[in-house]
Amino acid sequence: MNYQCCSPLYKRTLTPLLLSALALAATSSVTAAEIPMTKAKNVIIMINDGAGWGTWDATAYWQYGSREKTPYAGFPIKYAMTTYPLNPSKQATFTADPLVNYDPLKAWEITPDEDKDLPFKGYKYLATNPTDSAAAGTALASGVKTYNNAINYDNNGKPIEFVTLIAKEQGKSTGVVTSVPFSHATPAAFAAQSASRNDYHAIAHQMLTSGKIDLIMGTGLPGFNVNGTDCQHLAEGESAVGCGKDAHTFLAEDEWRALQTNKIIPFNAHQPWKIVRTKDEFASLAEGSLSYTGPLLGSPNVAPSGTLQQGRQGAITGKDTATPSGDAFIRTVPTLKTMSEGAIKHLSQNDKGFFVMIEGGATDWAAHTSNACTGKGDWGNSYNPNCSGVEYGRLIEETADFNNAVSAVIDWVEKNSSWEETLLVVTTDHDNGMPMGPDAQKSAFQAVINKGKGHMPGISFRPTGNHSNSLVPLWAKGVGAEAFNARVRGTDAGYARYVGLNDGKFIDNTDVYQVVKAALEGNVVDKNTP
Repeated sequence: MNYQCCSPLYKRTLTPLLLSALALAATSSVTAAEIPMTKAKNVIIMINDGAGWGTWDATAYWQYGSREKTPYAGFPIKYAMTTYPLNPSKQATFTADPLVNYDPLKAWEITPDEDKDLPFKGYKYLATNPTDSAAAGTALASGVKTYNNAINYDNNGKPIEFVTLIAKEQGKSTGVVTSVPFSHATPAAFAAQSASRNDYHAIAHQMLTSGKIDLIMGTGLPGFNVNGTDCQHLAEGESAVGCGKDAHTFLAEDEWRALQTNKIIPFNAHQPWKIVRTKDEFASLAEGSLSYTGPLLGSPNVAPSGTLQQGRQGAITGKDTATPSGDAFIRTVPTLKTMSEGAIKHLSQNDKGFFVMIEGGATDWAAHTSNACTGKGDWGNSYNPNCSGVEYGRLIEETADFNNAVSAVIDWVEKNSSWEETLLVVTTDHDNGMPMGPDAQKSAFQAVINKGKGHMPGISFRPTGNHSNSLVPLWAKGVGAEAFNARVRGTDAGYARYVGLNDGKFIDNTDVYQVVKAALEGNVVDKNTP
């Protein structure tokens, strides 16, 4: 049985003992009845990589003034989601036994812990054996829990089917869009299969030659540094990141030469990859004045090993008080919004529809600075969430860019399609840094403090520099979205009390695959589907 709290006031005044009792309602099986599905023409999955619930809140406060004004706030489907991996190994262990789970009783435990970085038992539990983006991406794309490091490989070392292939078999156009290197873990999870996420060259080769996807957008092509400066014209003191040995980290040099000479034609395609790089080209693609019927590779003129904006040098780009970080944006690269608009414009040329995964990848990169202040363990009694090194501003910038992309996608659906034929899922793959309020090291699970639109909210990280297995939010709308109701695993009263984005009902990340697969195939979601 799932218990729900009756009112916001009741949720706020729950005792820890009652919270624990209610958390026992969490189950590991689906209990809802079968739900008939209508076949989806288009499916769009949007993943704000590494965004914990505090990240969503902090950005909503800065960007809109409240969480109720985000573009997905009114979506009919709102759930929390578990993200833990099968096990924390970096390679297959050839056993089906899960070594990681999510226990609501332990996740919200406020008993003090001796660890200075993780001063409450709940914090420590959530930070133990966290998922990585490969295992989390695989769960979302294939419905299979696996070891950290795996890209659509199970724990027996075997490749597994992922949802993009289902769409491709139906004759739909398929694609991946990201603000980080295109062969990185999350886009790879929707486009390739590999026993190791770090085998970037092999992953990129699959993406370019297998014919599984028709559109790729992300960084990864050489020629520019983290500020979008041509590598041949770096200013004195300007970073050479992207211009040295890392120029071909994510794409082999010989593969890049082959792309430039139109020698790579994907399986079953009739044309080579068209390369789009400049901001103007991306804008033209989004507007429809630039079109191409073959496979399209869009890679902005920025460091191949970097991101659209997160890695820029403020000393080079200049200052801008209108941005959360105070640093001016690079003016020569497109936004994730423009890239998403261009991607959908390209993919929607297909009368049979399309499948696309759009990732705000650099939110995770900013969150990985969570222990950059004074070093792990050195927090003392004067913890300062605004210390230099921790990228709260860039964390918000990246999620704001993601939010703008979501708004653009919603606008496209309502103007060019309909919610009766398109499914949109908005979520993340995992939490990173456990962002909470400014005094969360002393006050367990303190919420981020809203200081108004355009003002930096009160926020702090847990200084781990890494991911956690915290529950994360999911929103969905459109054809088949109601099938998530059949995937509820339980109710977490702690999430309802401390986060309040829903009544605590949660699903698992593998359920995203099950719902999207059912939507694509027009089948039912059975309550007994594993």
